[in-house]
Amino acid sequence: MKAAILHSFDAAPRYGDFERPEPRAGESLVKVLAAGIKQIDRGIARGAHYASPKQLPVVCGTDGVGLLESGQRVYFAAMRSPFGGMAEHSVASWHVPVPDALDSNTAAALVNPALGAWLPLSWRAKMEPGESVLVIGATGATGRLTVRIARILGASRVVAAGRLKSGLADVGADAIVDTEQAPEALRQAFADAAGERGFDVVVDYLWGPPAEALIAGLTRRDLAVSRAGAGRGVRLVSVGEMTGKDIRLPSAVLRSSHLQILGSGTGNFPPLPVLQETVARIFAEGVKGALEVDAHAVPLSAVEQVWNDPALRRRRLVLDPAA
Repeated sequence: MKAAILHSFDAAPRYGDFERPEPRAGESLVKVLAAGIKQIDRGIARGAHYASPKQLPVVCGTDGVGLLESGQRVYFAAMRSPFGGMAEHSVASWHVPVPDALDSNTAAALVNPALGAWLPLSWRAKMEPGESVLVIGATGATGRLTVRIARILGASRVVAAGRLKSGLADVGADAIVDTEQAPEALRQAFADAAGERGFDVVVDYLWGPPAEALIAGLTRRDLAVSRAGAGRGVRLVSVGEMTGKDIRLPSAVLRSSHLQILGSGTGNFPPLPVLQETVARIFAEGVKGALEVDAHAVPLSAVEQVWNDPALRRRRLVLDPAA
């Protein structure tokens, strides 16, 4: 079969021939219709992710949309190396039906960023209706979806933080904070946006200086702790590290404020039934038009050319094996 094959961590995957997988117990064979190129796929292919393979070659891709042998169209997760989703066929470790009203490219492009928004809110922060949410890094595809999903889950107020020049003003938040400010100014901007109500949940895709500024506000009591959280305080969920891998965390902040610091990623995904239910909810919101993504389909044979193309890095690329 044809596939996007990774031969080296120092080069983009190449289009070529790879053995067709045979499903094991608990797996399903899938004829792939669409497979998205995601940041996690690029990180794995660079050898920079904890899920990077120990042996090469492998087929790239962690998920996709395809047809089961029964003809049912599903979103699937491809978890068994060396058979990734970027191929004519793959093996699904689990899958969720795709609604007829949702096209394959959109479904393949939507799940990853939407999960990256939904799980920090619902699974890690255990957000409840009526709570207030701050999204740090709201200008990317996942950050924008986080603003929308917070609304879907019943947030009373959503504040978006990010680079103002990257389109922050049109993300649909109640208030915005430009993260490209000096630390003291940024700390004050967070405090002003929080108001007397405070934040219940913070979803952070940036880490680094913005997270430090927010935590400094909690330490100095500039940021109020919301009473709506029923004593749960502020839940800060780290999802990414776009502006820095490390922060300075004074121990005093853990003693002087009701702050919980959590992480959200593949290492703490929910149990499979919860994950499948979440994907199904994402699809339902996608059908209603509440969640959207700009899917850009390219032939699987073009994988090497598009993998690191800077002009396409902000697009949600989807590989089509049949094109």
